Amino acid sequence: MTIYYLTIATLAGLGYVLTDTRKQGTHKGQQNSRACAFYLAVSFLLLVFLSSCRYAIGFDYFSYRNIYEIASQLTYADILRLHPDEPLFFLTCKLFGMMGFPYQMLLMMINFFLMSVAIVFIRRYSKIPWVSVYLYITLQFLAYNMNLIRQSIATAFFLLAFPYLKNRKLLPFALLVFIGGLFHNSLLFLFPLYFLLPQKHTKKSLLALAALTTVLYIFFEPLFDILKSFLPYRYANYQGGYFWHPNGLQYVIFPAFYCMLIILFRNRIKDPLLRSVYINSAVYHFIISLFITKHFILERFAVYPFAFSLIAIPEIISSYEDKKERGRKPFLTYHRVLLLFLLFGGAYFAFAALFGFHHVYPYTGLWDKSISPPK
Repeated sequence: MTIYYLTIATLAGLGYVLTDTRKQGTHKGQQNSRACAFYLAVSFLLLVFLSSCRYAIGFDYFSYRNIYEIASQLTYADILRLHPDEPLFFLTCKLFGMMGFPYQMLLMMINFFLMSVAIVFIRRYSKIPWVSVYLYITLQFLAYNMNLIRQSIATAFFLLAFPYLKNRKLLPFALLVFIGGLFHNSLLFLFPLYFLLPQKHTKKSLLALAALTTVLYIFFEPLFDILKSFLPYRYANYQGGYFWHPNGLQYVIFPAFYCMLIILFRNRIKDPLLRSVYINSAVYHFIISLFITKHFILERFAVYPFAFSLIAIPEIISSYEDKKERGRKPFLTYHRVLLLFLLFGGAYFAFAALFGFHHVYPYTGLWDKSISPPK
């Protein structure tokens, strides 16, 4: 675990020292651009190194290695015939295999793509980039990348689609979701978020959503029996298998707490559209997470709306930078709110490490290969 703790401490400390606007005494929005670019470059390289040099961690580490070796031997026609609904990852494996690259090179290039998208997303939309990098690790997006590779690629395409969600441009949003869905079909199920996330809720609509969630939770099994004939075979076939087991209620604690925090701090988000997007993404993340107490395979759908936490939390924190109050000093100050969310991220990471999220804790690197038995 030492390498995780060092990475978190190094990137959080370096980010605060180099780029924190309050520490530098600068006005909001006047961050040192060179320092921020340098910090994000260091973060990119360190995260790529960490995720690419792992060995035998991540539940799917060896299954993806087998997929790579098999796909490398298939023809393009075979791939399109065998995987017509999700061909792009297998075609990528075929391309790398033709060039004679080892599996570790495939992982490295995929991680270059994943981290590039994440860092560019943070650079463009985060009000406090170093906090976003901290959250990227502690809220388990990095762990996700080291286990569910295809879905991590789909998540990257969801991040690429964010500006089109924000600017309400349906066609490019749909195109990016479609491409991401060809890596992992789960993204296609989240296409309705384009319409759902910007909606401003009223008390009536929230009560209706709560009622609908309750009904779906109670009657999930018979409803799934009706719907599974319309689903791709792989999703319909999950029923009764290993991935159909439930998770405990403890896995809902942090999604519920995150949802509560976003709702409590909602007025700190100035843009009405983004306020709705962040609130709704937190609500839907909680709802989906609630359903993993039925079947934990449903967790993979929760990562998409949760990805907006990387920019929602920094926006809330940054709103306290220029806060001026007459009279007594307010209880909620920049550093107190910052500490609150840092503690939230740290607690989430400790919980994930304790329960072995995605089988990436503790870390095992290639340098440990000779003493690490295959999982």
